Amino acid sequence: MAHKFKIGEIVKVYEYYADMIVKDYYFGVIVDVDEYRFERGPHYIYRLLPNDEKVGRIGIQTAEEFAIEEIQQ
Repeated sequence: MAHKFKIGEIVKVYEYYADMIVKDYYFGVIVDVDEYRFERGPHYIYRLLPNDEKVGRIGIQTAEEFAIEEIQQ
């Protein structure tokens, strides 16, 4: 199974608190994808360049696939 998002794609990324409540979101460009294989199947971690800088969000960020949403046009 291939990853859901492509390198170069602009996406909406959600940040969560530890109890999975949405804390914030930002838009970013996917620059790389890492694949990890487990018994239940592959797991993808995306590296993103965010559209803005905030405290704690400077430079390349990482996000799991469930936290990323395609931008509807």
